[in-house]
Amino acid sequence: MNYAPIRPRCSQCGDPINGDLCENCRSRQSGLFGIAHRRLPRNSLLYIFTIIKSRIFLGLLLFAIVPILLNDFHLNVVDGMMIYFSLFWFFVFQPLMAAQLQMPFASVLVDSGAYVFTGSIGALFALTVESFWTAHGANRLLDSRYFVLSAPGYILFVGLTEEFAKQIFVLLILGINRAKHKIWNPLVYMMVGISSGLGFSTIENILYVQHGITFDDLHRGIGLGAMTAVSRALYTPFLHAIWAGIVAYALGVVAQRGYRDWTLALGALILAATFHGVYDASLRSHGGLSILDVAASYLVFLSLLLNNRGRIRTSN
Repeated sequence: MNYAPIRPRCSQCGDPINGDLCENCRSRQSGLFGIAHRRLPRNSLLYIFTIIKSRIFLGLLLFAIVPILLNDFHLNVVDGMMIYFSLFWFFVFQPLMAAQLQMPFASVLVDSGAYVFTGSIGALFALTVESFWTAHGANRLLDSRYFVLSAPGYILFVGLTEEFAKQIFVLLILGINRAKHKIWNPLVYMMVGISSGLGFSTIENILYVQHGITFDDLHRGIGLGAMTAVSRALYTPFLHAIWAGIVAYALGVVAQRGYRDWTLALGALILAATFHGVYDASLRSHGGLSILDVAASYLVFLSLLLNNRGRIRTSN
């Protein structure tokens, strides 16, 4: 007698699924509000500890107390708020990534390392290289009023430089994993790249805001320069994160394929640099093009993210 094959069911909600949990339950467990969908221990101490280590407690507490800490410790408000804005995007992206893949707690430490490393070493590298290009005539293209001239300049001298700088830490992790024969899902590399991009944006935006304040002081303005710099600081961490995430994902695929197909990573780097350069060049007089550039950048990023989810479901 032939029996119908038994389909495994989600251990949480009972729906038919090819793995342990269905997609909705996995997203709930891994997301920012995952603690609300899990059974909490009856022991009071364990109950409190579980809440304290949850993303919703740590993340929202951080946003609540950072402005207070800046005031109490008399820290530089400009520097502190730029870090604040970049961490905001970190707590947007991290649950988004975790919802697609069960991210180990140790990955948060790697992400933090990427943030700090690129915010210091990576940003310094990019500043040094860009200063070299500027000293050797790059401004002739960058300052051009014509988009067809400024865009290639921004792609070559700014986009490629900064997008590579954001991958230095990712490449170090890639080398360590290769030596230890470890294979990570490309999404893990993508999150490392996102963290790296956020660290880079912090230092870059600190410089922009300080430049805006100086501009206002010199011209005795009413805050136009500073407000422009601050508004820029609100959205550029998102852009730096997704561009770095695209390239880091490609590096993860290279590692997954036995460290072959390096042309894939090179293509992703050129693509991210193109998005970056076109965006920078279009800001001054082609606002509509910059919006399209942001939309296309995010579309590529999200397509890679959701495509990876489909692979996970197929392999289960």
